[in-house]
Amino acid sequence: MVGFLVQIIMTDKITPMDIYRHLPKTNCKKCGYNTCMAFAVKIVNQKVFIDECPTLNEAKYIRQKLAIKENIKKLMSATPTNLVVHDEKCSGCGTCVVACPVNVSLSLETSGGKGPAKAETIMVVDDGILKINNIKLCRRFEEEGSSSRPCSVCVDSCSNKAIEFM
Repeated sequence: MVGFLVQIIMTDKITPMDIYRHLPKTNCKKCGYNTCMAFAVKIVNQKVFIDECPTLNEAKYIRQKLAIKENIKKLMSATPTNLVVHDEKCSGCGTCVVACPVNVSLSLETSGGKGPAKAETIMVVDDGILKINNIKLCRRFEEEGSSSRPCSVCVDSCSNKAIEFM
């Protein structure tokens, strides 16, 4: 289990396989899904909670349940678009705010490097740290099944790797 925790910390990504490793792998369908892997995918996409697996509540699976809870803590702090801002890495430079095409379309002042003039923008730098104003405006809110690649301009523009999508 220690190796598993180290892997998550090193990659900073949680995959369905990381969750699946700790599931009972009984494919009992008690959670409403055909397989434990399907349930793991839903956990990573924040569509279900681990408590929705009745088998994990059995005493013999308590260690696995605790391991899953420990490793999905980061998912719980993510926005609905799975955006995570690492405050400890953010320098407050504002590059992400200026690079965001939605911010620029909502506030022309953003494109000039002055920051958004309107509160209806997605993000703003406040007290030297990136703050999320209105995540519902983010282009990552797309129709399920959409074949287009979601926007990642804010992540790509951050030189400190303070922003990521899970």
